[in-house]
Amino acid sequence: MRTALSALLAALAEGAGGDAGRALADAADGSGRPEVLRAWGDRVAELLGGDPRVAGAVAAAMERYAPGSAAAWYGGDHSDFRGGVFLREVVGVQVVIQQGGGAAAPEALASLPPRPGGFTGREEETTELLRAFADSAAVAVTAVSGLGGIGKTALAVEAAHEACGRGCFPGGVLFIDLHGYDEEPVTADQSLQSLLRALGIPPGQIPATVDDREVLYRSVLAKRGREQGAVLLVADNASSSDQIQPLLPGDARHRVVVTSRDRLPRLRARLLPLDQLSPNDAGQLLDRALRIAYPEDSRVVDAVEAVTRLANLCGHLPLPLQIAAALLAEDPGMPVAELVGELETSHDRLGHLDDGERSIRAAFELSYRRLPPDQARLLRLLALAPGPEVSDEVAAVLVGADAPPLRELRMLARAHLVERGSGGAGAGGGCMTSSENSGRVWWLGMLGWRRRERQRGNG
Repeated sequence: MRTALSALLAALAEGAGGDAGRALADAADGSGRPEVLRAWGDRVAELLGGDPRVAGAVAAAMERYAPGSAAAWYGGDHSDFRGGVFLREVVGVQVVIQQGGGAAAPEALASLPPRPGGFTGREEETTELLRAFADSAAVAVTAVSGLGGIGKTALAVEAAHEACGRGCFPGGVLFIDLHGYDEEPVTADQSLQSLLRALGIPPGQIPATVDDREVLYRSVLAKRGREQGAVLLVADNASSSDQIQPLLPGDARHRVVVTSRDRLPRLRARLLPLDQLSPNDAGQLLDRALRIAYPEDSRVVDAVEAVTRLANLCGHLPLPLQIAAALLAEDPGMPVAELVGELETSHDRLGHLDDGERSIRAAFELSYRRLPPDQARLLRLLALAPGPEVSDEVAAVLVGADAPPLRELRMLARAHLVERGSGGAGAGGGCMTSSENSGRVWWLGMLGWRRRERQRGNG
């Protein structure tokens, strides 16, 4: 420290700090008293901190008197304070200035989930989606809707992969799960922040207000469309149009696919409702799912009648069929007929269709718990009606009203919890069915489970 202090005094004495520096050199007290040294150090710090040019001149002069006394570096990124002159408390601060605005934030425009294994059927729906992607005159938004577990996400992801393979979206693909039926759905504001980051916008440059985020989002997409081509946005699991509207691009080149359990008429989108799989496609799904686990597994092709019964019990819906296939894969020695027998005799079929990761009860509960009380009550009453279909008149009797509850029926249909039937039941011709036999049985299973839970709670 003595060498550095001597160099500092010499630099000040020679005039490196001007007249003020010479005065400080003359005022240096060699007694070493702390209070005197502190006051002198404050004056030196004020001199050096007031003008960077003065500090530079003093440092250069110190280097002539004692090389290394003003500054020393290790590889350009460390300062050596050993032997330095400390005039007051020292706090080291590193300031990094990146030239050219800094490195660009990473992009995430290949975010599609993997293709669904064992995807089967849906040829017409896949063709319609691909047509919407490729047709420049088509509506930019397609809304795929259907009952929980009917395969909406699988269809959207499969079609998106196929479209990308055909070169339809050179600008990339954005995928976001809106968790629309969870207790806390993703808001449009949260989605915009996530999508802007995926588009390469650094977090510090994302605007503070929702309106400004929308403007930036659409501007970035428009620029990307001009420079790189069309972008596809897959917005999965939406429960309302409010989650989607702010995410719609302004550039007509881009395309949006939305999946939802509800029809979303406010989107002004091309509507693509999904129905159950055909019996043949249901059997193929089971076979492919089993052969993914065991390529030589022939239980499906060896038990056509049992597979037909199993598909009926699963309502020809992809999710319960996949769960049934998982249950069979867990026990390679279980014949299909054995699983069919367990399901047919089960008093809790919803609980039985659970492979530890996926559950039919959980899938239906998500839709059921969002219903207003009047619609929830109607759905429970519909499950009590005999037969797969109920007429408008029967629905009126069930709710104890003179007129059919048409508004509630329409709301249930919008949520894909009932569907328009064939019209064969009842004199009035109009009738509703709780997703054919399967949906009705599933809702009975869930209600039966609740009834048993109440009985156990009372007993």
